[in-house]
Amino acid sequence: MSEKTMNVRAEERVDLEGLNPVPFTHRTMTPFSYATVMWSSTIIVQIMVIGLYQMAPIGKLNFLQVMIAGIVSAVIVSLMMALNGEAGMKYGIPFVMQVRAAYGTKGAKVVGFIRSIPAICWNGIAAWIAAEALEVVTQELFGFSNVWVYFILVLVLQAVLSWNGVVSIKFFDALVSYVMIGMLLYFFITAFATGKVDFSEGMKTAGSWGLPWIAAVMGAIANYTTVLLNIGDLSRHIKPKAADDKSIRKASIHSQFLGVIPPWMIMFISGIIIALATGATDPIDGLMMLAPNKFFGIVVMLFIACAQISSNLTEDIVPPAMAFQDCFKTTWRQGVIIVTVLSVVTFPWVLFDSEYFFVFQNIYSSFLGPILGVLIADYFVFRKRTLNIKELYNGKAYEYAGGFAPLAIITTLAGAVVSFIFLDYSWLVGFPFSFVFYIFLKKFTKAERKYEEEQGIEI
Repeated sequence: MSEKTMNVRAEERVDLEGLNPVPFTHRTMTPFSYATVMWSSTIIVQIMVIGLYQMAPIGKLNFLQVMIAGIVSAVIVSLMMALNGEAGMKYGIPFVMQVRAAYGTKGAKVVGFIRSIPAICWNGIAAWIAAEALEVVTQELFGFSNVWVYFILVLVLQAVLSWNGVVSIKFFDALVSYVMIGMLLYFFITAFATGKVDFSEGMKTAGSWGLPWIAAVMGAIANYTTVLLNIGDLSRHIKPKAADDKSIRKASIHSQFLGVIPPWMIMFISGIIIALATGATDPIDGLMMLAPNKFFGIVVMLFIACAQISSNLTEDIVPPAMAFQDCFKTTWRQGVIIVTVLSVVTFPWVLFDSEYFFVFQNIYSSFLGPILGVLIADYFVFRKRTLNIKELYNGKAYEYAGGFAPLAIITTLAGAVVSFIFLDYSWLVGFPFSFVFYIFLKKFTKAERKYEEEQGIEI
């Protein structure tokens, strides 16, 4: 893409939260500032839980196996985000527009809807976790608490922070990332000072490099299967050093790997430390057991509240708010309000404590893995990193059959079926199966390729 294509006059007004491409000159994040946003989004209790639950005696793995599972899952997530986020960075387009190339104009709306369901559920769950943390803090400090009041306040606060879009979200998340890193350092120093953390104890279990280890990797990735899809909603705001493909590719890799791997491993290790030092089955209970004083406990609870709120802003509010703009022609702020209301309707206080919660994760991963497989195969294998932006927005080239691309739909359904068969490993099975199956269908099915040639789509 040329510099001329990506640049516009600086005085032109650009809606950074709209569906139109964000021009190169109006982007608000460097790769590093983007990384700080991802740090605050990745420092979440859910990843800590994976490290805690897989570590013996609670889980079946030893210290080395859990650490390797954390590293492997972090690298896979970073790589997938770098690949799928490149189109957003290159063209400045959001996820719902990127999907049109592979799924068609109406098929993209279905994919956006599928992506929005877990985002709305997780927005409610994370807000509920934050509310529970605040409940502990106020009970300790003032002797009173009300989790329902805090839940509503957290949802309202998130809506306010999201109100002005990426600018306010970036400012809050970047600020909170440094605060949370400071809190984590305090946690590590305090935990090791107790003398209860003995990594040699974690190696006494034989563990397994088989299915339990694979399940640990998949459990970690399952936390980010949603983010892997719509990462373009954030990467479209990154401004690399130059507008050429090489610089864009380099910035995509650097920003995603720097933004994910460090905080991911910090949270994994935090879970391991809690398991070794306390044996607690709940990370919050474990953190409180390590608290040497009331102040530490308050810091921990505030940390949890900040972590859940900051991750919600980027991972659970942006995707459905963008999808609603595409499907229902809402504004950004209307979308934020709808997401906030629907987050209550999902009854997160019931869902998070349900014995079927992890089944719920695997079920939606059964669709998200195949969708990601289709998107990456379509963009890199067939389109060679090239999209016709004019046709993507205003033309009919991506209409296919009544707005749906049959091969992408067939592949996604087939991938979901295969994933259901291996539900505990849904993403591991669904993603590669769909990646290969889509390539096979596309190469040996003439009708869709003929249509694309007639429409002048580069493929």
